[in-house]
Amino acid sequence: MNFFQLIYAFIKKNLKSIRETEDPNERKKQWIQIVFGSVLAVGYGAIHLPPNISIREIILAVGILLITLYFVFRALKYFKLI
Repeated sequence: MNFFQLIYAFIKKNLKSIRETEDPNERKKQWIQIVFGSVLAVGYGAIHLPPNISIREIILAVGILLITLYFVFRALKYFKLI
């Protein structure tokens, strides 16, 4: 099993568990975990910003990140990995 197959198996397993849950309380708990993890990731990233960085550079970096993620997910869908 190569690295990409391992990543695919991990993503498939985690997305399946979110879709299969019909219990509203469990879905709410999963969304709270996603939001909490996102807040922690943003806070961790903010702590590690260099002191001489401008807001414009931060916005540009976030934009490039989102564009990159968009193309990555499009490629994964094209190759039918998602």
